[in-house]
Amino acid sequence: MAGMKAHHGGAWKVAYADFVTAMMALFMVLWLVSQRPDLAEPMAKFFQDPYNTPLDNSMGLLDSEGNGEGNSTEGQARGKTDISDIGVLYEMAKDLMRLLNIDKLNPDERPVDIEVTNDGLRITLYDRDAHPFFIENTAEYTEWGKFVIENMSWLVGRHSFKIRVDGYVSDGFEGDGLEYSAWELSSDRANATRRYLEYYGVRAQQFESITSHGDKKPLPFIHPEADSNDRVSISLVLSETFNIYDSLVEE
Repeated sequence: MAGMKAHHGGAWKVAYADFVTAMMALFMVLWLVSQRPDLAEPMAKFFQDPYNTPLDNSMGLLDSEGNGEGNSTEGQARGKTDISDIGVLYEMAKDLMRLLNIDKLNPDERPVDIEVTNDGLRITLYDRDAHPFFIENTAEYTEWGKFVIENMSWLVGRHSFKIRVDGYVSDGFEGDGLEYSAWELSSDRANATRRYLEYYGVRAQQFESITSHGDKKPLPFIHPEADSNDRVSISLVLSETFNIYDSLVEE
């Protein structure tokens, strides 16, 4: 035993790992300070909250409609959102919440839900009793609904998004037999939304699709007859080649 050499362990490996980590941090800082000044704020927000940003569909995540087509070529093309675009989307969401004076409401009580998706921004209008967007069982907007659409149009019209509008109705809508069902109501509400957006300034060329879902797609974990299922979803889709900062400079 006395003739055996003492084993000194792997302390050098710990020191080497610390050195490599410090070098990586240094290179990261050098890279960040070399970027354009207009990207500084979006980058800071990304590193503060990296899990609440659009992600690349190629990572195998669900797309914005939850179809799980993350590995498709189309999904990869749509999923690649520049970090500068992310910053603009966050600012748009905050501006809209402030314009509608609903930023201080409990999330479960808000008539408007805004979320950043993997390809843009999705705005959902809930036709709830507290703040109804439509006159009951019709596709006619209330004054409150028109106010929301007008403010949204002003904000959206400043950017060259592609727009998808989807209409949904709760299972509680009885309709009028063969004459008028949940399909017709959700379709009429989606088209009414498109018309008002266009009336208040959104360009007709921006609309990509208008879709009716009837009562076939209730919200997850929500009773099919709940009024939260009476909703219109407006998706603002970022173009793969569109640079949002270039658009702002041109304006």
